[in-house]
Amino acid sequence: MSGGSLDYVYGRVEDAASTVAARAETMLHRAFAAHLHKVAKALKDMEWMLSGDRSPGSEEPAIRAVLHESAELEAATEQARKALADLKAALSANTR
Repeated sequence: MSGGSLDYVYGRVEDAASTVAARAETMLHRAFAAHLHKVAKALKDMEWMLSGDRSPGSEEPAIRAVLHESAELEAATEQARKALADLKAALSANTR
């Protein structure tokens, strides 16, 4: 069975992007619609990968097209901060 792992949310985002584009009154609206189209593409590629229709990593170009270039580093840094806090808490609990 193909697709469905994200409940085809990309289709709803694509519909929203098309509606925003069709009703855009400003350049900001048009830019937002273009962004939503990119998000829909990233969601579709992610869904297909999660559903086994594409190989892992095939979704990365579409995701990178949506995110700021430092987003991956920021996510890794935040995860490391949380891991460090958990480690400090565990060490503190073991020394009592």
